[in-house]
Amino acid sequence: MAKSPRPSLDQQLNAAKVLHGSRLEHLIRNNQDFNLLHPRESHDDRIGLPLWLRVHWRKNHPETSYSPDDPTGGYPRALKNVHAWLVANQDLPAVEPSARQAAKRAKSTKKRRRKGGKP
Repeated sequence: MAKSPRPSLDQQLNAAKVLHGSRLEHLIRNNQDFNLLHPRESHDDRIGLPLWLRVHWRKNHPETSYSPDDPTGGYPRALKNVHAWLVANQDLPAVEPSARQAAKRAKSTKKRRRKGGKP
C-alpha cells in the first residue's frame, strides 16, 4: 500500500510539537480541508510548509495563483517564518480587530499627549 502524501492530524500535531489545548492546536485542527490543495502537494514536497498552514493561507487568500510547477507553490516565502513563529508562540491570546484598533488609538493618543498635542 502506498504511503499517503497527507499526514493524519496526530502526525501533524506531533511534527509541530503542539501543546495540547493550545491555540496552535486549534488552528491546525481547523485547517484540515486538504481538498483546497493541489493533489501533488504533500507534507514532504520541496515547498517545506505544513499542509495545515497552506490550507489556512488559501482560505484567506483565494485571489492568489497557486501552481505545483512553481518551486514555492505560489506561497509567500515569509510563510516559513510565520510557521516558525507559530510553533514558538503556540498559545498567544487572540486579539479581536476592534480591540486591536482601540489599542492602536490609545497608543496614538498617548504619544500625542507626550508631545503636548491634543488627545
